[in-house]
Amino acid sequence: MPINNTINLEERIVYSTCTGVMREEDFDHYIKAVWGDDRHYGFNELFDTVQADWDEFYFGYLFTVAEAASKLNTLDPNSKLAWVVLEGKQKELTDFYKSAKSMIEVRSRSLQAFYSKEEAMQWLKE
Repeated sequence: MPINNTINLEERIVYSTCTGVMREEDFDHYIKAVWGDDRHYGFNELFDTVQADWDEFYFGYLFTVAEAASKLNTLDPNSKLAWVVLEGKQKELTDFYKSAKSMIEVRSRSLQAFYSKEEAMQWLKE
């Protein structure tokens, strides 16, 4: 799976790193394995997109991801999700996902894009 996860129980942070060519089915597995696990409730997440190839990823699938996330009671709406991105398609995907989330009327966790892990971690720990 191109989305690798490490759970830090002490920091209460999920570290997710995307690698390889990203496909829709990678998110299906990720949502079930990570977002669907109630042991991570209340955890913030650092989602690093930088190492992955997003050229073939279909933007519209992010509506499905946003809808699936909105139905989960395993995600704490008071937690934060920081995406580490590069300028270009990765940033555009993040902006698109934020828009998709905003169309679903459910309270959801905060999402911000950052160009460095350091900035993302600072925001997550605020």
